[in-house]
Amino acid sequence: MLPLSDAVATPEESASAYRAELARHAGDGSEVPAFDVLLLGMGPDAHVASLFPGHEALGVMGTAVVGVHGSPKPPAERVSLTFDAICSAHEVWVVAAGAEKADAVSAALGDAPVSDAPAGGAKGTSRTLWLLDAAAAGAAPS
Repeated sequence: MLPLSDAVATPEESASAYRAELARHAGDGSEVPAFDVLLLGMGPDAHVASLFPGHEALGVMGTAVVGVHGSPKPPAERVSLTFDAICSAHEVWVVAAGAEKADAVSAALGDAPVSDAPAGGAKGTSRTLWLLDAAAAGAAPS
């Protein structure tokens, strides 16, 4: 097996390979397998996967995977599931811990637009579960 850096030259090529691998395990012509649970961490800026506030990858639709350029957090080039793939999971669990994430949790669970708090757009088809410690939950709306 080649190291990833030898196998693909760009985030788009990597996204294409990832998309093909997901489709290989999906049924009935779907792009993604039927995820029972998709577990996501949330950053202090309310990003999930590599979907960052205000970033162009947030708006990518019609595909399960996107190449990301100019990530505000290293590495600058990444590959991410899109909301199309994330929101197709039966359950989405979002994990956040620490006081530095309290405002982001509040924004994501409140009325903030997904463009500002992407974690708020990560929702399962059957259930969305937020797993928070007391510090991260400190500013969450009731």
